[in-house]
Amino acid sequence: MNDNNPLQDILGRIRTRAFQIGVAGSILLGVGAWTATNQFYESYLLAYVYWVGISLGCLGLLMLHHLVSGRWGHVIQRILEAGSRTIALMAILFLPVLAGIHHLYSWTHAAEGGHGHVAAKSAYLNVPFFMERTAVYFLFWIVMAFLLSAWSRKQDQNADSSLTRRLKITSAPGLIAFVLIGTFASVDWMMSLEPEWFSAIYGLMILAAQGLSALTFSIVVLRVAGGLKPWSDILSTTHFHHLGNLTLALTVFWAYLAFSQYLIIWSGNLPEENFWYINRLNPGWSIVGLLILIGHFFVPFLLLLSRKSKKSIRPLAIIAGGILLMRFVDYFWLVKPAFSASAFSFHWMDIVAPIAIGGLWLGFVIFQFQGASPVVLNDPRFDHGELRQH
Repeated sequence: MNDNNPLQDILGRIRTRAFQIGVAGSILLGVGAWTATNQFYESYLLAYVYWVGISLGCLGLLMLHHLVSGRWGHVIQRILEAGSRTIALMAILFLPVLAGIHHLYSWTHAAEGGHGHVAAKSAYLNVPFFMERTAVYFLFWIVMAFLLSAWSRKQDQNADSSLTRRLKITSAPGLIAFVLIGTFASVDWMMSLEPEWFSAIYGLMILAAQGLSALTFSIVVLRVAGGLKPWSDILSTTHFHHLGNLTLALTVFWAYLAFSQYLIIWSGNLPEENFWYINRLNPGWSIVGLLILIGHFFVPFLLLLSRKSKKSIRPLAIIAGGILLMRFVDYFWLVKPAFSASAFSFHWMDIVAPIAIGGLWLGFVIFQFQGASPVVLNDPRFDHGELRQH
C-alpha cells in the first residue's frame, strides 16, 4: 500500500489536531465540573450519547453489511470497523456517567425512598442492576467489534474465503442481539431520565438514529479523504448514489418512528405519557423541535430526492454533515428537557463537552483506521477488478 502515503499524512494531521482539541476541551470541562457539578454531568451525558451513538451505529451497519454484502458497504467497511472499535474507548468514557448517576437519574433516589410508579420499577431501575447491565452491553459490543474487524484484517493477509462466511454467520445473530441490547441501553441511559415515562418505539428510534449518524459520518470521511489513493481508484458515482439512497431511507425510517411515537402518545392523551411531549413544547423547546422537523427531515428529504445530489460526493457530504449536526440537536431535545422542562436551558458546557469527547473520539477512530488497509482486500464478495490492490 505504498501509494496511500498522502492519505496517511492527512489522517495523521487530523488525528493530532483532534487529540489536541480533545485534551483542551477536557481541561475546560474539568473547570466546569469544579464550578458547576450538576451541569457538568448533564452536558457530559448529552455529549456522550451523541458520540457513542456513532460508534454503535458503525457496529450495526457493519453487521448489516456483512449480511447483505451491498456495494455501499464495500467502500466504507474500514471506516465502520474503525468507528466500532472506539466502543472500548467509550466504555472508559462512561465512567463519569456512573460517577454522576445520582445527579442524573432521579430513580436512584426514588428507589431508595420508594414512592409512586418509579418505586414499582425499582426491580429494574436500581443502581447495581444498572451497572451490571451496562457491563454486559459493553462486553457484547466490544467483542463483536473486535471480532469482525480482526477477521476482516486477517483476510487481507491470507485470502481465506472461509472468513467471509464466518463474518456473515456471526453477524446474523449478532444483529438481533444488537437491536435488543441497544434498545435496553437507550432505555437505561436516556429514557430513564424521566422514569415515569415509557415508549415501546423509543429504543428502535434511537437505533435508527445511530445508524444514520454512522452512515453520514462515513460519507463525510469519504469527502475528506476519498480523493486520495486507494479510494480515488475505486469510488464512483454508483457508490455515492447507493450511500445517498441509504441515507434517504434511514432519514425516512427515523422520521416515521419519531412521528409514530408522537401520534400514538398524543392521541392516547394519557397523563403518564403525554407529559413528555408537553415538556418539549414549552417555550424554547418547541423551537428546537421545529428546527429538528425542518433540518433533520424536510430539508435532507427533499435534497436527497434529487439524483444529482447523490451522484457527487460534495453535495452528498454537505447533506450528511447537516444531518450529523441535526443529530446533536435532536439529542439535545431528547436529553436536556429532562433537567429543565419549564424553560429552555443552554450552558457553555453543552458545546464544550461534545467538542472534548469528539476530539478524543475522532483521534481514536483515525488511530484505529490507520492500522489496516483503507479498503478491504481478498474478500470474494468484492469485484477484484474494481478493487485493485495498491
